[in-house]
This record gives sequence, C-alpha cells and structure tokens, in this order.
Amino acid sequence: MSAANEDMIAYIRYRLEKAQEVYEAACILYDAEQWNSVINRLYYSCFYSASALLLYKGISAKSHSGVIGQFSEQIVRPGIVSIDEFRVYAKLLNWRSKGDYSDLYDFCKEDVDSMMNPTKRFIDKVASLVELP
Repeated sequence: MSAANEDMIAYIRYRLEKAQEVYEAACILYDAEQWNSVINRLYYSCFYSASALLLYKGISAKSHSGVIGQFSEQIVRPGIVSIDEFRVYAKLLNWRSKGDYSDLYDFCKEDVDSMMNPTKRFIDKVASLVELP
C-alpha cells in the first residue's frame, strides 16, 4: 500500500471517529439542554460521516453544500443510503443554518428529540459502508 493510500485511510478513519466524537458531544449538550448546540453537533456528525464515505469512494467535495450534493448524487441516488436516511442529514443542514445564523431562533427539546436517534442511525449506517483494512 502506498503512503498516499495509507494517508487517505487514516483521514477516512479520522472522519468516522470525529463523527462519533461529535455525536457524543451532542449527547452531553443534550443533558445541558443546549438545544441549538445539539443541532449543530448532530449536523456535524452527519457531515463528518458523509465526507468519510465520499472519500472512501474517491469522490471529492470542497464545501458543506458540495458534500451534501455529492452524497445525494453518488450515494442516495444509486440507493446505497435511502432517501429517508438522507433526509436526516438534509434536515440538519437546514436546521444548523437556522440555529447558527438566524437571530432569535431557538430549537426546543422536542425538535432535538426528533433527531437524536435518526442521526445515530445515519452515522452508524454510513460507517458500516466503509470497510477499512
């Protein structure tokens, strides 16, 4: 295996680990009732896992919109991940933007509750699609 391949595998593994770490941070923020911050962390857990799968498949994307667009086109369209599973990531992208950039916009516990388990299922599903040596 070449050094470039080893570096790419290490980077993919890092992204998958980051997805889990950020999800765990969302759980801590949940306990602190920091709803907007939970949504932010849930979004990033999806983003990191989606970007890891794209890298694994040799697909590059240079922005958040690029990752979600490529994921939709290259992973969802062929049926590797279902549309329902993908909607979690898409919804969190929208919600993160509202929570991070809109003044006076606050999520509530019910909003967050609706996304905790679906996000965990999304990142676990995506991780299961990556087979690293």
